[in-house]
Amino acid sequence: MVMSEQYNEQVTDSSLVGCRHCDLLQNLPPLAADTRAHCPRCDEEVGRGDTNLLNRVLPLTVAAAIFYLIANTVPMLGLTVVGRSASTTVIGGAQQLWSDGREMVAALVLFTAVIAPALQIGLMLTIVVGTRAQHPPRWLGWLLKSYQFAQTWSMIEVMMLGVLVALVKIADYATVIPGIALFVLGGLTVLLAAIQAAFDPQQVWHRIQWADESARSKVTALPRAELNSNAQNLTAMELGLQICPSCHMLSRPPTGSGEGRCPRCDAELSFRERGCIQRTWAFVIAAAICYIPANVLPVLTTTTATGSDSDTILQGVVLLWSPTGWPLSIIVLVASIIIPSAKILALAYLLISVQRGSAVNNRQRTRLYRMVEFIGRWSMVDVFVDTFTAALIQLQPLMSVAPGPGLPFFAAVVVLTMLAAESFDPRLIWDEAGVSEVQYA
Repeated sequence: MVMSEQYNEQVTDSSLVGCRHCDLLQNLPPLAADTRAHCPRCDEEVGRGDTNLLNRVLPLTVAAAIFYLIANTVPMLGLTVVGRSASTTVIGGAQQLWSDGREMVAALVLFTAVIAPALQIGLMLTIVVGTRAQHPPRWLGWLLKSYQFAQTWSMIEVMMLGVLVALVKIADYATVIPGIALFVLGGLTVLLAAIQAAFDPQQVWHRIQWADESARSKVTALPRAELNSNAQNLTAMELGLQICPSCHMLSRPPTGSGEGRCPRCDAELSFRERGCIQRTWAFVIAAAICYIPANVLPVLTTTTATGSDSDTILQGVVLLWSPTGWPLSIIVLVASIIIPSAKILALAYLLISVQRGSAVNNRQRTRLYRMVEFIGRWSMVDVFVDTFTAALIQLQPLMSVAPGPGLPFFAAVVVLTMLAAESFDPRLIWDEAGVSEVQYA
């Protein structure tokens, strides 16, 4: 058990917040309902006004739970060709991958399309209901941390785009019949986006019980000299404060220590993520290695009565190109070839610039990092395309489609680049900027 002496001390000024992307300290004024405050230096969101959490999020979450159950119990796609028919569900796509010997990809598809969305909805429902209590229990904080993880890896919207591309691809072989689940999944995508827009974790963090309740009375008063008009140019690290990555609370570690624990959520704290650069480089290099076989080896093999034919990602893009299918061909080209390589190059550039101590173009580099973080999940489109194409076209002996050896490598590129973006600490971009070099919007 962690001793209370290891917990950090909170700061007295509750209006003082630190930006999680550039570490800038700023005084946050009271915010009106449905308004958001952004960091003046890097434009990251640092606070929200009252979002009426219970009245908005609860009905959206209940509706999402109903949609989720329907989407995973009825067929999503069907096809007919020369008197033969086939259909598949969301789970059926993962089952087909498993039976074809692509267990790693099957597990990834199952997790991102079925398990993570279920966790996201279930955790949100529990959090919102638990917040109704007069004194919300401490374990809600653990659920909030788990919800952040589930939200990152829940890819319903990416799967929907992959299914649409698969529809166009399969239409060349047979008559495609959209199932009820396909339309329900479209509604679920909208509901999850609405929940994300309405939910503010800080409203829950401010109400739950602390990991160290005694820390509420152990406060660190910042000297007035540190909070004068020049404080807008100071960072949390310069004042010896640490920003909790989970609940965003500002606190000061024990005297003589550079590490501690958040007194509110019990997260391990340090001024900068330990081993961040080395860990990110490891993920980037591994992704770059996997990128080569992912694009050289075939990702799909089609078998017919006349023989078999294997397609790489680029060949799949070419096959999709037609007077009506060219937009989806471009989408696959961007998501499956351009974005993965761009992510690898962008992350390598950020790492090199940080290690060289660059203090220029900080805002642009921060925007680049956010773009990498946002688009990382969309590279999964091609994985979902191949998954549902292989799951549907199982019309032996007439025709069958199986995932190729390149698919596990491509899935690895997607996962590794996402892990690289998550492991990188964007505050490192700003550490070389002095007080006189602060770049405000």
